[in-house]
Amino acid sequence: MTISIETPVAIIGGGLSGLYTAYLLQQQGIESTVFEARDRLGGRIMSMSPSNREQGVALEMERYDLGPSWFWPDMQPNMDKLVKDLKLTAFPQHQTGAHLFDQGRGIDPQRHELGRASSPLSMRLSGGMLALIEALTLQLPVGTIKLNHQATKIEFEASGSITLKMSGNITTVIAQHIVLALPLRLVSNTIQFTPALPENLLKHCQNTMTWMAAHAKFVAVYDQPFWRHQGLSGSVSSQTGPLVEIHDASSLHGKPALFGFVGINAAARKAAGRKALTQVVLNQLSDLFGEQAAKPVDTFLTDWSEEAFTSTDQDQVASNSHPTYGLPVSADDLWKGHLLFAGTESARIAGGYLEGALEAAELATKKLTSSYS
Repeated sequence: MTISIETPVAIIGGGLSGLYTAYLLQQQGIESTVFEARDRLGGRIMSMSPSNREQGVALEMERYDLGPSWFWPDMQPNMDKLVKDLKLTAFPQHQTGAHLFDQGRGIDPQRHELGRASSPLSMRLSGGMLALIEALTLQLPVGTIKLNHQATKIEFEASGSITLKMSGNITTVIAQHIVLALPLRLVSNTIQFTPALPENLLKHCQNTMTWMAAHAKFVAVYDQPFWRHQGLSGSVSSQTGPLVEIHDASSLHGKPALFGFVGINAAARKAAGRKALTQVVLNQLSDLFGEQAAKPVDTFLTDWSEEAFTSTDQDQVASNSHPTYGLPVSADDLWKGHLLFAGTESARIAGGYLEGALEAAELATKKLTSSYS
């Protein structure tokens, strides 16, 4: 059965940039609909709860980030303001105690007794970064969000309206404006445009690395923060891995935890399998922090290279440095201003970060509101 709907603005992507665009438009009195291909919101924001939570601890209070974990108020004014506007609880990354330098199994880690206090201060959110997604969602009218809907074709009509073909219950969407709040490679790889996007824009999209898409993140949850009892901050720099960077990931009101970025490349991770990878990570944590680290009450492993709605084949190899993000001039005034970008990879400032997602959404919203004024 064909189901068709109309909406003034169709936002493709239910991550931070897409939801923030809908939030800003609503404040201007402009209706929109957010279409998300996944069965959940957040995109690269993912916060998980242990399966064996203690009674009395609220679900949203004991969550651990498998995507972005931090924001920096001194450097990221948009994030700082939004967190305050939504009345979310931010707390500083735990850094009290010594920092370890791991040179590999069989070699005692070097202990830097002064620790490493980051500057500017890294902040986290109570309830994980998913709390930000949930708070934004609550600000939107019922019916604004459509999960399990992937845009496959977008056609600009001579009349000025746009027709979208979707996979999902809603198969056709008629809109006046489209906001693409997706990684640029997904835009070029998964959506057919009529008329076609400018060749240099398509090439730019294909050549723009999706931030963190090649990476994997591991979290181990424990009953006790035994590393703190040892005078350790939980922070580790490793020359050998498998975790190359480790930090304290304890939730504000729940159980303590450690997390790390997996330094093994995507192909090797896939070949090893999740069970073997989990075991070698726990072996490393045990070598660093003692036998208690080998017995977590829960573990989480998210490999973003396996997420079809985040990563493409081109994203399997990580960049050695932070890419330069933004859009070419050919992205301006696309389809007479009816087609806009709002993903973090399209941001010229703080591209790849949560701040970049907000910056790109604000720019798209300003362009849209000028069309309605």
